[in-house]
Amino acid sequence: MEDSARPLSCPDCHALTDDLPAHERWHSRLVRDMAVAVTKENKRRDADASR
Repeated sequence: MEDSARPLSCPDCHALTDDLPAHERWHSRLVRDMAVAVTKENKRRDADASR
């Protein structure tokens, strides 16, 4: 019988905490890249709308 009461840990959580500074840099870059992409898309839409 399996011991279902034993907590299972998430391997992704452990990977994040193993090198937290690297994860923070990755997260900051991801958020920045998304913000740049949204800004570019908004500018493109504004340009298309003004034609």
